[in-house]
Amino acid sequence: MFSGGKDSVYAALLEWPVDIFVTFVYEFPRPSPHLLNLPKVVELANALGVPLAILKVDRGREFEQEAAFLRKLGVSELVAGDQAVEDHLKYMERLAGEAGARLREPLWGLDPGELLLREAEAMDFLVIGASAADLVCDLVGRRNAEAFLGKARALGVDPIGERGEYHTLAVRVGGRGSISYRCRDVRRYGDYYIALL
Repeated sequence: MFSGGKDSVYAALLEWPVDIFVTFVYEFPRPSPHLLNLPKVVELANALGVPLAILKVDRGREFEQEAAFLRKLGVSELVAGDQAVEDHLKYMERLAGEAGARLREPLWGLDPGELLLREAEAMDFLVIGASAADLVCDLVGRRNAEAFLGKARALGVDPIGERGEYHTLAVRVGGRGSISYRCRDVRRYGDYYIALL
């Protein structure tokens, strides 16, 4: 499961090699930072040398369409980057079961602060969406991960944004690949801010 965000990329790195990335496009009341920056997600998958399969799912039919798509791809193992949200884990377990695949959740149960520092060691990532405007467009890497962690905690944000407090896009992944980026604009959607790259 691939959004281009730090958690999906780090989960893939822990389970490397990966045969294919899968991205599902949902209809949300508020736009998704990953969807608004989908060309960069595609660019990142290409830079990592992994084919990317994208499926737009219909509201109310997401589960059945996702399971059918995964079966069609012949997926035998599903890797996801969930860390602590029980509902996400249960959904992924159900989806993997319906698709006839084994679920791997390598980030599950890890300490969020420690996980953020590990992710920043493995890659540089850009905050592309956040509930706190002063996090958007922050570039996080090994040199400033602890400062970012302190800033997030001071703002009351989960260290890895597990509940959607912020979303990221990996822009450099160790020696595996990198993409160029420029924060062109930041738009406000209610109480959420999204960077357009």
